[in-house]
Amino acid sequence: MGLFSRRAPMPTTGDPEDDELFALIAKKSDITAPRHWVHYLYFADERGARAACAAAVDHGWLLQRVGAAAAGEEWIVIAERRDAVVTPEAIRDARAFFAGLAASIHGGEYDGWEASL
Repeated sequence: MGLFSRRAPMPTTGDPEDDELFALIAKKSDITAPRHWVHYLYFADERGARAACAAAVDHGWLLQRVGAAAAGEEWIVIAERRDAVVTPEAIRDARAFFAGLAASIHGGEYDGWEASL
């Protein structure tokens, strides 16, 4: 082996923040292992939050929490999947789904995701 080792580049999700999280997961654990995956959305009111819940469930997500946010008058929706394999493609699909969902509901905002190590 020479001075410089050749490593395959990390696959990209298409989003710099998602790439950073994916690389952290890959560095600290087996990226092919199933894990707990959680997404966070905020809405201006309960009606928007409930509409997002219905769409998330229809898309195969479980609801961890739906309710008033800790501060302010917003509502939070926390959607999850247990035993999810978090791949760049899955991350891309989830971001597109949740960002699109939040954008389609007045006062909606997608606030990203986290996954267990």
